[in-house]
Amino acid sequence: CDRLLPAPTNLTTMAFTPIESGIGGLLIGLSAAVAYYTDGKIAGISGIFGPALRGVVTCQPIEGAQLWKLCFLIGLVLGGCVNLGLNQDFAFPAALDFSPLRYAAAGIAIGIGTRAGRGCTSGHGICGLPRFSLRSWIAVPVFMGVAAATVAVTRHGAKIDPASPWAVADLEWPPRWEFPLGALGASLLLAVAAVKTPGQAHNYVSPLASGTIFGLGLGCSGMTSQAKVLNFLDVGGTWDPSLAFVMGLGLCVSFPVMFWSERPGKAPLHGNFEKPAKTGNYVSLVIGAAMFGLGWGLIGVCPGPAITGIIPYASQGWGAGISFVLSFVMIALAWLATDKVLRMQEAPKTVEPTPPQTAAEAAADVEAVKEPADRATSPDAGRQHSSLRSPLLG
Repeated sequence: CDRLLPAPTNLTTMAFTPIESGIGGLLIGLSAAVAYYTDGKIAGISGIFGPALRGVVTCQPIEGAQLWKLCFLIGLVLGGCVNLGLNQDFAFPAALDFSPLRYAAAGIAIGIGTRAGRGCTSGHGICGLPRFSLRSWIAVPVFMGVAAATVAVTRHGAKIDPASPWAVADLEWPPRWEFPLGALGASLLLAVAAVKTPGQAHNYVSPLASGTIFGLGLGCSGMTSQAKVLNFLDVGGTWDPSLAFVMGLGLCVSFPVMFWSERPGKAPLHGNFEKPAKTGNYVSLVIGAAMFGLGWGLIGVCPGPAITGIIPYASQGWGAGISFVLSFVMIALAWLATDKVLRMQEAPKTVEPTPPQTAAEAAADVEAVKEPADRATSPDAGRQHSSLRSPLLG
């Protein structure tokens, strides 16, 4: 177990940053609102990344929904690169030096979980909760609870990772407000561009803008910092509640748009609203949410930060940075493998068509039908029938 889960040496207590994390949450909620209001798309990262990857593997044409997904993902990476250049210390501190096996195992759990549970923190949290989806209201407590339990085991139970005594992290004051406010201003301009760009250009500008806003928000909020995520999940140690502000303020922005869209007769500016099922498939939902929570609690990474951080963490070079990239690769492979299995199970079973009859077989069938009729109308049959009736008629 120690070989699989060695204690990282750079897992330090971080400050409580409600301003930075709150603004990041606003940006994530803004991205989800813009994507849904403008194009009717759910900004759930695993629900965008997985199908887009499947489309690439199966050589789907880059148009329509596939084009939208790829442009969104490019924007997500661009948002991470902006954070790398202007907000690196906060958004992308050194990757935690867990073992490659731990990164790989966590990536597999995240990939399986997000496909089986059909969502992650963004799809079920920022988008599903305000739609009053029962599936999301089940999934969020499950993956949050499992992730917190995983951190409790690794830090306080098995003592694999360093632990700190219970407390609330110190408030960072004054806040580092320059980049968050700049990102907020830029994101508002991008939102206007997504809504107002006309014609064919909209098919590119809108998803690219939404993805960039989302990537900026992840870096501003601290969701791209593994240590910050794990310290938020560590409710038994020195707890950092910053990420509660991410979800809370993100919902403040996404909720009005999601709620409005549920009213009869409403439609986005372009296309139709995506309406994922709100109920059903609870067994796979709970199993998937639990698997995702396990992976999230092991390394502090979920699909959005994994994509946003792929270039920043890869640039850190050999060691933990490459291990982070390994987790991303395993998320992708596990998602594709799980998707293939589930699609095979869900595919309707085809009935083998009956081969056409030959002329001889058809003639034999006709004779088989005529023979009982001939017997019924023959004189012998009539006499037998009369003989059977006569004793009864007396």
